[in-house]
Amino acid sequence: MGNLKIFLQKFIYAFVFCAILPVFLVFWTSKTESLIQLPVPDFPILSIGLSIVGFVLIIGAMLNLWFKGKGLPMNGFPPKNYVSSGLYGLFHHPIYVGAVFVSFGVSMYFQSASCFWLISPIFILLILAYVNGFENEIISKSFNHQTHRTFFDFPENNQNKLSLKNRLLLYVWIFLPWILIYQSFIFLGTPNDAISTKIVLDNFIPFYDFSVIPYILAYPIIGLIPFLIQTNQVCRKFIFDTITGMCIIFYCYLVFPFIVEYHSIDNVNHFTNLIITGRTLDGETAALPSFHVFWALIFLKYFSIRFPNFKFLGWIISILIILSCLTTFNHTILDVLFGVLAFYMVDKRIKIYQKVLAFCERISNSWKEWRIGKIRIINHGIYAALGGIAGFLIMGICLPDNLYIIYLIGISGFIGAGLWAQFVEGSPALLRPYGYYGSIIGVFITIVFIAIFSDFSFFYLLGIASLAASPIQFFGRFRCLVQGCCHGKPTTNTLGICFNHPKSRVNKIAGWAGKNLFPTQFYSIASNFLTFFILIRLVSLGLPVTFITGIYLILNGSFRFVEESLRGEPQTPYFSGMRVYQWLALISIVVGIIFTCFESEPFHLVAMNWNLVLNSLFYGFIILFAYGIDFPESNKRFSRLTQ
Repeated sequence: MGNLKIFLQKFIYAFVFCAILPVFLVFWTSKTESLIQLPVPDFPILSIGLSIVGFVLIIGAMLNLWFKGKGLPMNGFPPKNYVSSGLYGLFHHPIYVGAVFVSFGVSMYFQSASCFWLISPIFILLILAYVNGFENEIISKSFNHQTHRTFFDFPENNQNKLSLKNRLLLYVWIFLPWILIYQSFIFLGTPNDAISTKIVLDNFIPFYDFSVIPYILAYPIIGLIPFLIQTNQVCRKFIFDTITGMCIIFYCYLVFPFIVEYHSIDNVNHFTNLIITGRTLDGETAALPSFHVFWALIFLKYFSIRFPNFKFLGWIISILIILSCLTTFNHTILDVLFGVLAFYMVDKRIKIYQKVLAFCERISNSWKEWRIGKIRIINHGIYAALGGIAGFLIMGICLPDNLYIIYLIGISGFIGAGLWAQFVEGSPALLRPYGYYGSIIGVFITIVFIAIFSDFSFFYLLGIASLAASPIQFFGRFRCLVQGCCHGKPTTNTLGICFNHPKSRVNKIAGWAGKNLFPTQFYSIASNFLTFFILIRLVSLGLPVTFITGIYLILNGSFRFVEESLRGEPQTPYFSGMRVYQWLALISIVVGIIFTCFESEPFHLVAMNWNLVLNSLFYGFIILFAYGIDFPESNKRFSRLTQ
């Protein structure tokens, strides 16, 4: 009977990943094809080649696991032996790499904009979330933390001389992804919501056609950086510098549609011909921050490390490249300044991150309370109130003439959160806890009833609630820091935060006062910050409310899945090997995908007014009462936030 049960579980597992998932992705593509009106690169040979390589990786890796691992590619049912050779000697996850190749290859071959620009990138995000939020942990436990190095792994963190192989692999690790992603933004052309970065001061910048020489020479100079690097440690520093820089700058390109408006060139000569030719290969998009500036400063940093006695020469080259961005009119002052800022953030990222965590730690140990008779006011309610105000304002500019609807949605959210947490986390120490997924259920039910008994669109109401959710959670996580909820588990491998206040849940429930914990509240703050601006960009592009709702649920579910793997609240229940909230995050992703398939209207935004502001402040007071005011001497349900 036991063997039959395991066989059925394996069959269902295989059927889901090998049959249902591909069919579901095809269905998703077909339903969103009319929505994604973007050009697709037309390279038939490349698309066929990518698809073939992808299938070879998938099938070859499965055969490696079958013959060498004595098992199947199922992390829920791992093979008997750890496999580190064959295709697993090239990649840690060759099946996933192959699946991504197939996704992009097939989408290019069939010229599917939806699959290329929407499904494939989200597919990568979901793979990363699944691997980092579940699979790595399962594999590590199953094989006693056994690891191996692959051909494409970054070099080890030591002072050994950088090998020729790793020097050349820098072009695969760094420059190839940069070219592909950068050219993707150029390929898409100028968006409908484009914003020029030109300011008044740009009118005082002179045009020097000969300055195109350092501008063009920047490309070979930057391409030689791998040959400036001498040790593995410096190589790793370069890798993480550039990856961080790409993440920052490409995110800016995605959410802020800034462009540089090219000036026409009347005087035709050899220099101006070079400028014109360069512009045909480049474009007005992908302007702010300037990658030219960022790469010039990266060159300066690693040239100075390699030749400290000739640092002045690196400065001269970098300054000439940066100035040429302005004097060729290929970039504006703002493009250049933000390019410098991007480099500064990358170069000082460890110190910046340490300061951010120190700030979070101060907040986490800042509990204050005031007594007025039997009433207690706790300072963490202020953060919840700020989230409520921000959420009310966002929903209000989408529904300005019916603010009572926003009150209903908002109040149902915290009532649902309270009821949910009673079933999941309720205890003598937690008479009034709140749960995020309960708020979603409460809001959803309320919106259903409003849509049934009124003329309001169900999709539109759900859309404005989704748009407001990220800022609400952004501020709400600061409350979590003070209260000590949603905390991480102990770690010795990464920077974290310590909770020392005796009132914190970390101390009272988990018993981890003073221990270094994963800063999961900060991870959530960061993910909601990033999600919000992506949603705002989608609103700017005039996409349907259902699509934006779906993207919110997908992004939130993906980030939450990984975050939950790092959380350590002892009262969190498990189900079938995963935390309950990870299952809910997966459901959120699936529901989000389904929502992107529906047709609906776009958002209708209006200007903010004083009536909206005053109502948001009043709503903020309601939230303050719900999340920051309680009756500590009472044992009645919902009376006490904490002991």
